[in-house]
Amino acid sequence: MGSAKITSDFESYTLRRVGVLPFSEINKDPMAAHEVGAIETSFHSEFAAATPYDLVPLRAQDLAELLPPDPFREGWYAPATLRTLRERFRLDAILVGTITSRRVVVPQVLGVQLDLVSCETGQTIWSADLQLDASSEETREAIDSWAHGQLGEEHGAKMTLLSPKKFASFAAYQMARLL
Repeated sequence: MGSAKITSDFESYTLRRVGVLPFSEINKDPMAAHEVGAIETSFHSEFAAATPYDLVPLRAQDLAELLPPDPFREGWYAPATLRTLRERFRLDAILVGTITSRRVVVPQVLGVQLDLVSCETGQTIWSADLQLDASSEETREAIDSWAHGQLGEEHGAKMTLLSPKKFASFAAYQMARLL
């Protein structure tokens, strides 16, 4: 359902502690902060289950004097920010999420881009992109398979198509399997 790129030397990196920055959103909707929080929670849960990393969720307060990286617009990560995060939280890497599209009414849409950035080198060592559209037959079939296999629910697919939280969980599950 998504695509990912991994660096050829990925295995040479020692990754134990990975900081998860608050997700940014391209088209910010101030009324939807709780929805973005639900997406972050879903991604944290799925990545914690699917990867061997100790995930450290970072809050806006943790980054108060730092300018969080905005890779979508800037195209790079500030070395000083990465060094500070590495030292302060003993991180090996950071996971940076950007919500590229979102519609919470039926048919739902969710687009997410994730970058895993080494705090040692500042290089993006894994990057993934996912675009889900519930009006797509491919998305609906994948949700049906996931709902039956992962949730064990007969009506889970219908609920996922209606619930933004479950839709985000499905998206997170798909992306976590790419790492």
